[in-house]
Amino acid sequence: MLLIELFTVGVVAVEAVPTRLTAHDLLICVVVIGLGAAAAEMARQVERRRRRFADKPHVNFSSVWTLAAALTLPGVLAVVVVAALYLHLWLRSWRGIVGVYAHRTVFSACNVILSCQVAAWCARSMNVLPLGHDRSAWTALVAVVVVCAYFVVNSAVVGAVIALSTSTRSPKRLIGRLNENLLELATLCMGTLAALLIAQLPWLLVLVFVPLYALHCSALVRQFEQAAIRDPKTGLLNMASWRALADSEFARARQLGSSLGIALINVDHFGKLKAIHGPLIADAVLRAVGNALSSVVRSDDLCGCLGGDEFVVMLPGGDAENVVVVAQRIRERIAEIEVDGADKSAVEITASIGAAVFPAVGHDLNDVMIAADNALFAAKDSGRNRVKEAL
Repeated sequence: MLLIELFTVGVVAVEAVPTRLTAHDLLICVVVIGLGAAAAEMARQVERRRRRFADKPHVNFSSVWTLAAALTLPGVLAVVVVAALYLHLWLRSWRGIVGVYAHRTVFSACNVILSCQVAAWCARSMNVLPLGHDRSAWTALVAVVVVCAYFVVNSAVVGAVIALSTSTRSPKRLIGRLNENLLELATLCMGTLAALLIAQLPWLLVLVFVPLYALHCSALVRQFEQAAIRDPKTGLLNMASWRALADSEFARARQLGSSLGIALINVDHFGKLKAIHGPLIADAVLRAVGNALSSVVRSDDLCGCLGGDEFVVMLPGGDAENVVVVAQRIRERIAEIEVDGADKSAVEITASIGAAVFPAVGHDLNDVMIAADNALFAAKDSGRNRVKEAL
């Protein structure tokens, strides 16, 4: 993070030497800062709530104004816009929120400055600055390149820092969720449109506020939905949400006359593991098991946490052979999990699994769940770390 910040200072210093500012540039700078601060104030309470539920990396909507500044102002003034807007965000929206620190905000601002510099360099190199002098399709192509350049640089810097500061290096962890990335791309597209409005029709910038506020609110609703339906420890569906989706999937299978499989998974000797290594290691094991389930099953299979050390997977369209194969794959994947215990030694993790298939074992979801539960007990009784199928 310090290297990125020092590099940013160097880039800004080099950019500042040959710069000659005009009164018009200063006026545009003040206007963009004012609009950005006004938009942030309008959505301040929404942003504070979003920040509390933030995915990592967190996407804020200031890039609408920072990218617009990068495409319409000299580089030094674009830096001033970024610094002003991030200072405003820190003072008015983020300060006091648990897990949000000033040094991370400084790093984020430096990352945005670098991204803006690269985006503006691309636009200059492709000869579309100042905006509006070329109204051909070439401008549209350059706009796509600018958005992609900003997005790639910003995501790469954040991903690199996360990779160096954590042992969890999954793609979702490094570059964020798909929905968050789509939000970032949407704000960047709005930023290019805002830049064109600044250059051609500045009074129409007020039209940006309503869709920007709507994006804020929709992002918050999505985060609330995620918090409501997901188990906080494992990231899988919680029991209530899994049951609601499972009932709907089961009704569809019965209507279509198709098969459907259930696998109940129980971590072996979890109570003993928790007593020996403590609750923090036990939670790490549950998270690892949740990740293992998600990595094995298909995207349309339903993975849920029933509470404690019990998990469930519904496999729509799965027959008996398929369900057993998937259950075996889950068991093997769980056995490969590596978690360090309280004494830094590797914790041995295994799971027992019971499998059942509709309609072979019953005609409603409860019947299938009971059959899978009985098969799970059989797997435990026969020595654990194995799969048993309900007959």
